[in-house]
Amino acid sequence: MNRHFQCVGLPVFALTLLFLSQIQSAFAQREVLYEQYLQNPMAINPAFTGVRGDFNMTAMFRRKWFNIQNSPSSQTFAADGTFGNGKFGAGFQALNDQTSYFTTTGISGSFAYHLGISDQWKFSVGAQGGINVLPVVDRTGSSTNRALGSFGIGGWLRSDQLYFGISKPEVLTHDFGNQIIGGFYRRPLYVMAGGSYDLSEDVMMLPHVLVVQEKDHKLRVDLGSRFWFNEKVGIGASYRMGGRMPAVSSKVDFLQLSAEVQVGNNVRLGYFYSTRQVEQIYTYSSGPKGIHELMLKFIPNPAGFQKY
Repeated sequence: MNRHFQCVGLPVFALTLLFLSQIQSAFAQREVLYEQYLQNPMAINPAFTGVRGDFNMTAMFRRKWFNIQNSPSSQTFAADGTFGNGKFGAGFQALNDQTSYFTTTGISGSFAYHLGISDQWKFSVGAQGGINVLPVVDRTGSSTNRALGSFGIGGWLRSDQLYFGISKPEVLTHDFGNQIIGGFYRRPLYVMAGGSYDLSEDVMMLPHVLVVQEKDHKLRVDLGSRFWFNEKVGIGASYRMGGRMPAVSSKVDFLQLSAEVQVGNNVRLGYFYSTRQVEQIYTYSSGPKGIHELMLKFIPNPAGFQKY
């Protein structure tokens, strides 16, 4: 009896893990981009498009293991700037995710209108739209790539020291029929606040708080801060609490650490480490829990130091 169970049970267990990992690739794609909101606030709020004024480009490389060839990785690219004397912002984002057996891709464009409401405050409204190609796995285990439209909206209120944002980067409802991805498809609502404070002539603190509401999930709260020294070296930490499904009892809190270096006026390099991958919050994933990310930011003609 035991020998029969070993012969049959092991293949079934292996197929189950494969099936779960395929499900992961189907619904984790956008979450990879969303989790980079500190380096690219436009990822969760299109109203941020053009807020920094200068045209800038940010590329990020994400990988589980750096010492293993062809290990799971993903790449993201974002660029935005302003036109019309700063009244309008335009941006572009792209994602290539290979965190599982399939490559998932997504592209989107964003537009924002910036309005001065007082001498200290400005308000922006924005929208984004694009296409996401997802490998959708049905209940039989078969997988097909499916192109889905994406549309999001947001608002951003800011002064020199404070900012407040609210956004829903995905507002469309998609019909997945009996496909299992329908149970994981989420349209998160983000509420974010933060600011910048000069602790001394050489030290700047940038605290932030983010509240995330998702379908069938408990409320998630992120708290963190970054510190810049002489506008050359930056370090930070963010602690992310909650967000798990009601049926999941295991803790999903995790920590992200960051280190950045401003190389001249045009280039910024960064390294980020999260103690848990966002994909592992929602489903099974083998291998290490942590994830490494590298960042390259390029600003062709900076008018000054970019805090965000």
